[in-house]
Amino acid sequence: MKVSSCSRWVAALLLAWPATIAAQFTEPPPPAAYAIQGVTLVSADGNRRAGVTVVVRGQLIEALGQDVAVPPDAEVLEGGEGGEEGGEGLFLYPGFIDAQGEAEYAFPEQSINMSEVAAWDPPRYVQSFMPHRRVADYLTATGSSLDHQRKAGVVAAAVLPTGRLMPGQGTLIMLRADAAVPRELVIAESVGPLMSLQGAQGVYPQRLFTVIAFYRQSFEDARHLAAHQEAYDRGRAGVSAPAWDPDLEVLQDAMSGNSPVFFQANLARDIERILGLAEEYGFRPVIVGGEEAWRVTDELKSSKVPVLVSLDFPEPERWEPEEKKSGGSDDAEPGDGGRDGSNGAGQAQEEGEGGELDAAAAREKQRLEDIYANAGRLTAAGVVFALTSGGGEADILEGTRKAIEYGLAEDDALRALTSTPAALFGIERVARVEAGGSATFIVSEGPLFGEDSKIVYTFVEGDLERAGKGPAEPPSVDVSGTWEVTTESQRGTEEAVLTLTQEGSSVEGTYSSHLGDRDIQDGRVSGDEISFTIVAEFGDRRVRLEFTGTVEGDEVSGEGRTPGGSFTWTARRIGEPERRGEIER
Repeated sequence: MKVSSCSRWVAALLLAWPATIAAQFTEPPPPAAYAIQGVTLVSADGNRRAGVTVVVRGQLIEALGQDVAVPPDAEVLEGGEGGEEGGEGLFLYPGFIDAQGEAEYAFPEQSINMSEVAAWDPPRYVQSFMPHRRVADYLTATGSSLDHQRKAGVVAAAVLPTGRLMPGQGTLIMLRADAAVPRELVIAESVGPLMSLQGAQGVYPQRLFTVIAFYRQSFEDARHLAAHQEAYDRGRAGVSAPAWDPDLEVLQDAMSGNSPVFFQANLARDIERILGLAEEYGFRPVIVGGEEAWRVTDELKSSKVPVLVSLDFPEPERWEPEEKKSGGSDDAEPGDGGRDGSNGAGQAQEEGEGGELDAAAAREKQRLEDIYANAGRLTAAGVVFALTSGGGEADILEGTRKAIEYGLAEDDALRALTSTPAALFGIERVARVEAGGSATFIVSEGPLFGEDSKIVYTFVEGDLERAGKGPAEPPSVDVSGTWEVTTESQRGTEEAVLTLTQEGSSVEGTYSSHLGDRDIQDGRVSGDEISFTIVAEFGDRRVRLEFTGTVEGDEVSGEGRTPGGSFTWTARRIGEPERRGEIER
């Protein structure tokens, strides 16, 4: 089969529109303009203004108000009619800032021969004590790989590393759709290190008391190193030059209060241990997870320690909530629980048929309702907190609705998703929607936290993401294999070969022509949908071509997008992979 070159194919697609490639890259294109009419604007503090028109041009909100005219070149974004508070129509809010979010990164793996490791004196990489590592330096995500989060309303996120002890430092990203390389997402290289009370695996320190001892010794070592450096800098006689230790340098920075320390903990007694350690060594902790933070509200408030409350709630195993059994009472309304100042627990379900729950189900019910009511209780106690996806695991909107059902007021929920995390990371402007400000916000059909409401538009610095299915679904198809691809545009028909390998939701592969191969980027499968990107180069110019399609057996059909416009594409599987993975349905 004769295959045209990828470069010629890309050029053909771009030339199918009036502007030439040279014009596209030597002159800035006219800014896209969007208008949203008659929306209810809800600020991070809960204030509402009905009947507002918003005009977005480029990266900014060009105009915002009740008497704003729609420019003739603007695309008017449609939604339900109305817009009055409490009714149908479009509602506009600041976007979600996920304080424990998700983006792909890959710390380098080191081969370990445990037979050569002394369990009582292991190297730091075996312990997972490497606070000098930064997620920003190993980020692999790009803008197109984060579309499912933007569709779910997330506009910015802190990506914290995972691992035992101190695996590294988190980074802060803006979910820019046009970020072609990872560094274009980053707005703060480091937000601070992550610490955990989870011990090392198979080596010292393993148990809780040894982990605490290890941290104390590490902080003391950092103090000693700082004193040694100070003596050397003063020219003190007999003092040798200290060896550079990037891990202890991070601890020194933490003790100086220059950056917060994100400390993973759920149990109340562990939170108390962390507060004691922080007081002893002067670092500023931020509790991550905090399922039992409601038990230690006095200590958290007096210490001014914020909590990142995870919305990744555990699923019931023995207890069956009433709403799942029968849809709930016709008289009950979500959000009633706890609004009179009570904690809300126990108000979502009456006892099951036949009387009392069994002991195990009753204990689980109490534990889960305490977790659901956690955010509402923190609000009542005056503890600063943000709501998070728990590292990308939870549906933020669904989890927030559960917290509201168990006592969290909607205005407090909105602050915990917007202005509070914005203040924590020093990006307050991201949580403000105002004329002349960044065009970064979300739009929902109906009030955001309403049971049937959904996010329909997300803007990140002027780039529009139209909501689809929201968070990614488990893959229901396997696209592994060799595919014959045909693309069609105003210029004509072009052919190529696509070779794909799928592992879970991730897809890798090459787009081949007779002049060479190009790796695909950001390949993923969600349900029966596939998406990937090809980056073509013309000298120092880089052009992104984005593919999305629906898979039906051995055929794919879909659409694509280039800087010059759109195209359609189809593919037919002509070769099976050497190994086909199992698909969870």
